[in-house]
Amino acid sequence: MFALLNIIKSLFIDTLLGIFYFPVWWYGPGTKKRFLVLRKQVKRLSKSLALKIMFANYFKPMFGEYSRQGRIISFFMRTILLLWRLLLFLVSFFGLLLLFLLWIVLPILAVWQIIVELTS
Repeated sequence: MFALLNIIKSLFIDTLLGIFYFPVWWYGPGTKKRFLVLRKQVKRLSKSLALKIMFANYFKPMFGEYSRQGRIISFFMRTILLLWRLLLFLVSFFGLLLLFLLWIVLPILAVWQIIVELTS
């Protein structure tokens, strides 16, 4: 009987502590972990789009074509490629940033919605 009471008490206290610790975790270690994941994803995105390489080789002719026409064509092709990749990067970055901000705001919206439903 005593063991059963200890189990019930332990479950109740752990549940109650978990409920009170949730906001601390969400806005502390949880947000830090999400930010680190966001940073890693942005770095991976930049690497997969090869933005650093594109900027480093921007004025070099493509395919070793050193003639005037080859340099002009290479410049415009690299400009188009760079603009397209920058657009992809910016859209993806702002999408990831929006998800991160949603992570921060979601509990507040949930609590607000619960309060609205209980008061109506």
